[in-house]
Amino acid sequence: MSVSPGIGALERMAFNAIFSADWLFGPKNISRLLPRRWERLHRRMLLQASRGAEGRIQRVDRRSDLTPEEFHKEYFLTGIPVVLEGAAARWPAVKKWTPDYLNEFCGNDRIEVLDGQNWKVNRDDGREAVSTSEHVVQVRELMQEVKAGGALYGSFMELLDKYSQLRGDLDLAFVSRFGHTSRHLPWHRNIIAKLYVGGAGTATSLHCAAVSNLFVQVYGRKRWLLIAPEFTPFMYPAATRGLNWQSRVDFRNPDFGQCPLYRFVDRYETVLEPGDILWNPPFVWHGVANVTESIAVSCWWINLTRGFSGSLLLGMLTACGKPNPLAIQLGFSRRNTKASNFSVHLNK
Repeated sequence: MSVSPGIGALERMAFNAIFSADWLFGPKNISRLLPRRWERLHRRMLLQASRGAEGRIQRVDRRSDLTPEEFHKEYFLTGIPVVLEGAAARWPAVKKWTPDYLNEFCGNDRIEVLDGQNWKVNRDDGREAVSTSEHVVQVRELMQEVKAGGALYGSFMELLDKYSQLRGDLDLAFVSRFGHTSRHLPWHRNIIAKLYVGGAGTATSLHCAAVSNLFVQVYGRKRWLLIAPEFTPFMYPAATRGLNWQSRVDFRNPDFGQCPLYRFVDRYETVLEPGDILWNPPFVWHGVANVTESIAVSCWWINLTRGFSGSLLLGMLTACGKPNPLAIQLGFSRRNTKASNFSVHLNK
């Protein structure tokens, strides 16, 4: 993603310093020393950004002929998202998985789900970035909601760890080839696969993470909005600790009065069809909405070089944080098993 957000080097350095201080010591503690730090910086950044054009919307490249070597050179190393069009069309998962199939396979399993339609983004730094209701239901209840267009969304589900047959329907060797993973690096050996099931209109809030991600659209259609890490100062990120970085911007209906810098953000957009695979680089901000009933899988792994080159600021803070994605990948750290998958996503 070759972009040049319209703020100067001094403002970017000031953002990095203030955000890091808030993250390290807590916004309330820093506010005692610098109560108006964000207001002053925001005013300067907005003045500079306003001198340029408003953000552009670009389409994500769609490629059907890329070799792993071409993908590595043109997209992986450059941190540019791309849709590998139809790359998973012949995978067993794409041929077999439907809501009815998953219902028959694991319908009695109890899972954590959230309200994927009525979540709210909070601008107040004293509150969590995103709030929503969460529930524990059986898979069959989720599938009923999905087919009826209800609000329940199964996100970051771990059923692929429980059922080897489902995991076997994914071509993880493809992920290894295109991700250029190495068995000599311990954090490359385990590809973490998460399952997402939701009905039309359900969505995941704007966030980013340290992981490299090849995202497989198995069933239905899903719309993605992606934003380069260089725009992090424009994203109103929450200085919370966890596995993900959350934005205080609601991409579904952005409030430019509350978040005026977002008006100047360049955005990539795409709609994934069954069999498509999206390359989502580390620390690329993304919001995701289901256009239809949807089943999808994210395939994550850690690439340290890509992570730090994507965002040195977020890379360094992630490396210092707890829970730590690299430690989890290596098996040295475990997340709180009492928290739902989406709670972990929201850094609760």
